Amino acid sequence: MRKTRIYRIFILMCIFLFVFMGLLFRIAYCQLFKGYQLAAEANAMRSRQIELKEYKRGEIFDRNFLPLTSIQSVKALYCLPAEIIKNYPSENKSEAISEIAAFLASNIRDKDYEEIYGKLYRGLKEKVPFVCIAADLSEEEMRRINSYAPSGIVVAPLIKRYRDDGFCCHVLGFASMSENKGLSGIEYVYNDVLTSYPFSEELVSVLDARGQAIQGLMFKVKREENKNKAGVVLTIDKRVQQIAEEIADKKVKKGAVVVMDVNSKEILALVSRPKYNSYEIGKIKNDNENSPLINRALAPYHPGSMFKILIAAAALEYKTVSAKDKFYCSGEYRFSGGKSISCWKKEGHKLISFADAFANSCNSAFIEVALQLGRDKIINFAQQVHLPEERIIGYKTEDNSYIKIDWADMAVANAALGQQGVMLSPVQIASLISTIADDGYFAPPVLVKYWIDKKGIKHLVYSEGKKRVMKEETAKEIRHMMRLVVTKGTGKNAEPITIKAAGKTATSQTGRYKNYGEEIVNTWFGGFFPLHNPRFAIVVLVEEGESGAVSAAPVFKEIAEAMLKFF
Repeated sequence: MRKTRIYRIFILMCIFLFVFMGLLFRIAYCQLFKGYQLAAEANAMRSRQIELKEYKRGEIFDRNFLPLTSIQSVKALYCLPAEIIKNYPSENKSEAISEIAAFLASNIRDKDYEEIYGKLYRGLKEKVPFVCIAADLSEEEMRRINSYAPSGIVVAPLIKRYRDDGFCCHVLGFASMSENKGLSGIEYVYNDVLTSYPFSEELVSVLDARGQAIQGLMFKVKREENKNKAGVVLTIDKRVQQIAEEIADKKVKKGAVVVMDVNSKEILALVSRPKYNSYEIGKIKNDNENSPLINRALAPYHPGSMFKILIAAAALEYKTVSAKDKFYCSGEYRFSGGKSISCWKKEGHKLISFADAFANSCNSAFIEVALQLGRDKIINFAQQVHLPEERIIGYKTEDNSYIKIDWADMAVANAALGQQGVMLSPVQIASLISTIADDGYFAPPVLVKYWIDKKGIKHLVYSEGKKRVMKEETAKEIRHMMRLVVTKGTGKNAEPITIKAAGKTATSQTGRYKNYGEEIVNTWFGGFFPLHNPRFAIVVLVEEGESGAVSAAPVFKEIAEAMLKFF
């Protein structure tokens, strides 16, 4: 009997031990399986990413590889449509979006409910991970949003493509954000290049295998250095561009500034005023009074007495006159038919040498010289020095400039003064001055050095070799006469304090008049510096100015003096 009881106890203990071991095995198995499951889920984790740059485009750089685009960072508001509605029943998705849109519209300036709701709804419908709702958030807006901080809303950096102050706007141009398509400037000309590059800075949300954001790992910024620095590299020098823009902001309400390297013919600065904000194109595209979208540095104008540089060079080249030849100015030039053209100096310059006539911009003397040259020689020499040519290496231009002179003496005379029959851009005038400063050697202006493809390969934009287009002695004599303009003529206001320069003033008629009858004129100064071994040519156009001496020459002076800090 006792043995039977012991046997039963033994059997029960064995059963208990078996059950206990079974439970331990099951627990171990479950833990192991769960570990494998978690590992599988971890492997299944993925990230949703959004480019933190406004535009999915390559960058534009200056000659020293300093970026001209994507250099301004602001705080922006992003929303995750799927995250916003995940805690709402499927039939109340619209309610979730409406609630968030109402909150954001009441806390963000210049954003209305319909706009925000539309962005969120489209983002949800199209399964877009992130939607950028607003940029340029103020500190107060960020504080209000962060105090509410619902799931699916985040404030993160946004790299704006353009500066709000319109820096270099006419060179860069602008692109459509919705279509990612360049519409003007370098953005337009190199659109195919700029739209072919990967992104470099992203906002990341880490998701589990079910596609839901993991709390604590919801948002982070991922930065990947773009080793290739793909984009377009210009000849623009950012330092010179900044100088020219800052001075133009103070002294050129309407007009243009061009700075060119005399030796390489590369454009170092290209400024047009008024400038524009690339984010407000819709507001200004119909501003016909100021036309801020026009690049005035490339636009045609009557050059006025700037054209006397061409007339003087042609007369010396063809040996029609010498610098010492004398002319008499009574205050007007009278034609045989009785018509006349006045000199700007009503009492006349009296007996004056050709060099002094250039320095003092005497109309009478230059009309006489132009008539001696004749229409054909003027046009032929202009073509010889490529003055009518609008081509810019690396950039597309429109053929709006011209030199078209009729046969009549009056037409030749008006052309000699840069009026009827002559339309040239500031860049063309800068090219002519650069040719003279470079001993008569010409090459087309250059705006782009090279572009880089997505593989990091450089594609050079080859400039043409220089060629002589006027005699060295002609260029040398014109430089001497341009120096007289600054030392004793109409351009005294252009002389920098610490270096010698040379140039030419101009005031051109527009045919438009103010309310009280005074004609509106455009004013110019174009010159080069240093005087010996010239390095830089600068042309300044001030629309609706007083005179070249008063309105444009001081701008040249300030730019030249500021540039000396770097060169």
